[in-house]
Amino acid sequence: MDVIIVVHTEFGYIHNYEVVYDKNATNGVNKGVFNLIKLADKYGAKITFAVMPEVVKSFPRDIEHEIGLHIHAGWEESRRNNLTYHVGDRYLREHCDQSLTSTLLREYPYHEQLEMIQVGSEYLEDSFGEKPTTFVAGRWAIDNRTIRALVNSRMERDCSAPAHSPPCHHDWSKLPRICMPYHPSENDYQINGDLPLLIVPISQMLFAGNVNPEVAPKVGLSWLKACFYEYYMQSMPLFQICLHSPSMTDPYFLTVMDEFLKYISKYSNINYVYSREVYEYPYVAPSTMISPYILGLNKKILKNTFESIKLKFQKKLL
Repeated sequence: MDVIIVVHTEFGYIHNYEVVYDKNATNGVNKGVFNLIKLADKYGAKITFAVMPEVVKSFPRDIEHEIGLHIHAGWEESRRNNLTYHVGDRYLREHCDQSLTSTLLREYPYHEQLEMIQVGSEYLEDSFGEKPTTFVAGRWAIDNRTIRALVNSRMERDCSAPAHSPPCHHDWSKLPRICMPYHPSENDYQINGDLPLLIVPISQMLFAGNVNPEVAPKVGLSWLKACFYEYYMQSMPLFQICLHSPSMTDPYFLTVMDEFLKYISKYSNINYVYSREVYEYPYVAPSTMISPYILGLNKKILKNTFESIKLKFQKKLL
């Protein structure tokens, strides 16, 4: 099994076990990247850093890991835990024509999406001496025009797909939960086609979304392990972990990531690879394995499930 780790590299810090994307928190990049590389070296893991153009000056130089492109379009104020911050990219805002303030790339016209991707790619190539070939859209929000812009920019892989997630500000609902890399159609990025771009979906837990150490406070490390076991026991060829670089400035999340990689590494035939090494694998028919998740039940999951049911019941009474 190939394992890739894709990091959304951006400013921020941890508050109450959540990432706050504060533009002044540069440690989210320089310290977060350094800590993760140190951890990856411990297990021989390879990291694909999807780098926002605005963080380039804070990103460590002379690293041996892959550099990809991460784009947060627009500029909007957001709030989390009574803390205010801005979502967007200062560099792209200053160097590209953006007719909107929306942070959803998919909402921009084709020529503006194309410009952001090309300007961001050129800036990363000038800064690191390496043309990025892996792309991640902020908030997972792409459309068919984004795919066309990526193809015309000679981007080779997209890692923006939280497979089978319900439609919201993004739409990946047509993909099965366990979804391997595929070439999209020109007319629908969610179905197989013949475009040269390869979409590489993020591995998905049962009922709990992306495999990401940042969800451990809600579902526990055991649920992450259960998902890996589900993929591994069915001989799925690829497992993708995603995370944000600021999480790697926090001792709790560093411990979660350490324990998760330790668990993965004990299995045989595990190959840590970069996104650029991923390809369209021979088809394997997946199915849902319930048992690993039942065995992985913990107090955090049971508590969150109870609170979710309670909230739904209260809404019905209103």
